[in-house]
Amino acid sequence: MTDSSFACLSFLEDETSHLFELMIEKAEDTATSLLLDIILQETRKHRELLKHLSLVFEKGASVSSVECEKMGEWFTQALALTRAVKAGVESGMHVPEAARRLIDFEKGVGEEYVTQVHATLRASIQENEAVKTVLESIAEDEKGHAEILQFVIELAARHNI
Repeated sequence: MTDSSFACLSFLEDETSHLFELMIEKAEDTATSLLLDIILQETRKHRELLKHLSLVFEKGASVSSVECEKMGEWFTQALALTRAVKAGVESGMHVPEAARRLIDFEKGVGEEYVTQVHATLRASIQENEAVKTVLESIAEDEKGHAEILQFVIELAARHNI
């Protein structure tokens, strides 16, 4: 991870929260809206936790997407997908289709958090149990997001949306 990894992860969560805000706005039923709001609230929580870690360990590093590309291809792909799906929803993509595109992303992000936990602890934080707990909690939430998105797709199929 880079010396601004937490700031970059917070940046990604911020971009993702904007996507889910838009998906909620475009949702065609209240059940879908409610399910997406769960993800939105957790994404906002992740953003704030990561921002806090950035303040503590990176002195509040301010970052741009270009700087965060140093985190690797997974970050670049995650940011590009988030932005592409958001643009699609803005252009009329139905929410269930957006959910389909995000399922693998959510699973991958969760796995990346777990992978990054160990790299972060070794690289700069020296086995900080609080940081490890925060990042593992975020990873678990990300796995749950994929399950919620799958349910959104199933609801849409039941209601022919």
